[in-house]
Order: sequence, then C-alpha cells, then structure tokens
Amino acid sequence: MRIVLWAAAASVALALGAQSIALAQESIALAVDGWRQEERDGVTYYRCASQICAAGSVVSYKPQPHRVALTLADFENHHRGLAKRYAGTDNMRDVRISEPKQRTIEGVRVFQVSREVEWTSGRATFSIEARLIGKNRSYSLVSDSPKREWTTNNFEGFLRRMVDIAGIEAPR
Repeated sequence: MRIVLWAAAASVALALGAQSIALAQESIALAVDGWRQEERDGVTYYRCASQICAAGSVVSYKPQPHRVALTLADFENHHRGLAKRYAGTDNMRDVRISEPKQRTIEGVRVFQVSREVEWTSGRATFSIEARLIGKNRSYSLVSDSPKREWTTNNFEGFLRRMVDIAGIEAPR
C-alpha cells in the first residue's frame, strides 16, 4: 500500500522553523491507493474501493484531546463501558471488547482494543480502536470490516502513517 502525506508543505515549514503556524490551522491528510477518502464531523474516513483492502472495510482517524496521563486501563474501561451501553440496543445484539494492548512506536504511545459486534441480522463486524499519543498531539484510529484479519491488516497499514503524524512536534 502506497501512502503519501498530503501535508508535505506543512512538514517542510515545521522543519524550517516556521514557528507561526498554529496547530489548529494544520491540515494533515493521507492519500491512500485503493481507498476513497471523505470527511464528516471532524472525522476522516477511508472506505475500501479496491481488492487490496477488502470490500466493506473502513478506516478512520480523528484528532483527540491530548491527554498524556491516559492509561491503558482508562482506555480499556472507556471502551468496555461503551460496549455495555450499546449491547442490545438498536440492531446490536452483542458487543465484546478484547485484546487490550499498549505499545510504543517511534515515541508514540499506542493503546488499542479489539471489538466484535454481533448484529441482529446474524452478521458480525470486527474493529480495532486505538488512541495514539505523541509528544504534543493525539489521534484516534479505528479499523472496521466484516473479517477480523482484514481489520488487522488495514489497521496495521494505516498505523505507521498515523504514528508519523502523531509524532510531528507542534511549533512552539
């Protein structure tokens, strides 16, 4: 999968010491082969548009409040609370959270949990929900698809680029 940072100009400006660029004005986007990009309500979505990512797959990311004190236990408990709240509502028969893990990639902390939703239709969807916490910015990253292995492959494919973005130090 070829991933290109559209915000190369912002990165170059940061590298050259353009201190006046405000973090809130930065625009960071990825162009990803085989995926259609759309933005809605502050969330950037990538929907699979080719065989390389598996039909029905969606990956999304969103800037999050920067909470350096967040722990894996806090993250896991939040997602378990959401699962408990939504299980048995609307078309969701059951929601399960599993595999909480924490790792550090190039100085960016990554918390993640896996989620499986059983729908009343009998189908299931699989997600990986993650929080990336860099030195001074944070993002959520979510991969969702009808098969667990597709979800994992798509998540890992986007994770490295999101680590690069989360690791960009904001100007002072």
